[in-house]
Amino acid sequence: MPKQRHIKIAGQPWQLVYRSLKRRHLCGLCDYNTRTITVCTSLADVDELDTLCHELLHACQGFASEDHVAEVATTLATVLWQLGYRKEANDGR
Repeated sequence: MPKQRHIKIAGQPWQLVYRSLKRRHLCGLCDYNTRTITVCTSLADVDELDTLCHELLHACQGFASEDHVAEVATTLATVLWQLGYRKEANDGR
């Protein structure tokens, strides 16, 4: 069963869901209609952080190109990882 959290993005309620996306060969999804961000449970460490940043950017800036989102997400995730940002072990997954 997918694990989810309620988050706010630009003042709007969204769901953050962790579930397997391996069969679809995806790391993450951003669904504007349901306001749901899905992150694949098979990701670890900086890859998970990169994907979360990537999907959050899509949610915040739906107009941005995929190339722009990918570049900015990877830059943010890399810097945050270098600064020691990590997900708490008590994440509910």
